[in-house]
Amino acid sequence: MSYAIEITRTGGPNVLRKSNRAVPQPAPGDVLIRNHAGAVNFIDTIIRRGEMPEGMVPALPHVPGVEGAGVVEALGEGVEGFAIGERVAWMGPIGAGGYGTHSVIGAPYVTRLSDDVTFETAAAAPVNAMTAYHMLVNLGGAVAGKSVLVHAAAGGVGTMALQIAKHLGMTVIASASTDKLGYAYEQGADHVIDYRQEDVAARVLEITEGRGVDLTLNPISGETLKSDLDALAPLGTAVLFGFLAGPPAGGFADDLTKHFQKSVSVRVSDIYTYFLNRPDAFSADMATVFNLLETGVLRPQITMLPIGEAAEAHRRLEAGETTGKLVLSIN
Repeated sequence: MSYAIEITRTGGPNVLRKSNRAVPQPAPGDVLIRNHAGAVNFIDTIIRRGEMPEGMVPALPHVPGVEGAGVVEALGEGVEGFAIGERVAWMGPIGAGGYGTHSVIGAPYVTRLSDDVTFETAAAAPVNAMTAYHMLVNLGGAVAGKSVLVHAAAGGVGTMALQIAKHLGMTVIASASTDKLGYAYEQGADHVIDYRQEDVAARVLEITEGRGVDLTLNPISGETLKSDLDALAPLGTAVLFGFLAGPPAGGFADDLTKHFQKSVSVRVSDIYTYFLNRPDAFSADMATVFNLLETGVLRPQITMLPIGEAAEAHRRLEAGETTGKLVLSIN
């Protein structure tokens, strides 16, 4: 049998329930993984509360979890390059079942895991590190000498973005709350901005001696997009990957026309667009990201809880009590 934590009905963290299920079998092209760890993401809490956009709501009962790590238990027809018992990490779609002992994942989204990396550390990496790497490298053209402003720098994606950007030789500016400024420095930021006490755009221009930054990574939206446009250097790019403060405020005509002569661009990024439309490229980038993990460039900051405390993990995440990543260990 397979053990899992299910969302049986929408509501608060207390709706999460333990359940036993039949072990799934891999279809052609899939890998069956016996999970030893699964990570917690905001999308899990949104599904649990019943706040997914229309047409995206999974059927209940639903096992959350879109990333994890464990060992290969079975291979579907046509899968090559993996062996039974091999240590792996994975990223999957909604419904991948990371809050459980077993997940069936398409082979392009599974990557080998070095013996030097714990399952818990590996489970913390796929979504956050791939999101950060994709935005920095594929969308932002990150190279040594460029500069980046990372919003929500103490979060899971922010932590990975700071570490990757620093590794790439960028000048890294972190925006974080007062109590998390030291954390941002520790993760690789060259400069930190207390967004609660300081004008972010003004401080960016001060730090860059009036030039602005080449790239901003922004999961906030709301009023912050207008600020990012002010903070961008000529030919700079603002990447929005979340809406923690709601949809972007302002008007296309006024805000972009103001910066017309800087030739700036605004992009939106959902890592699952890349996941679904470029599986081979995604797979190659995932191997690169896990090499960074295995060589110590990436250092996910994790808080571990047993799978039976998934409700507590959701409570902490929604209360903003965490830095880095919450990971569930699965015995």
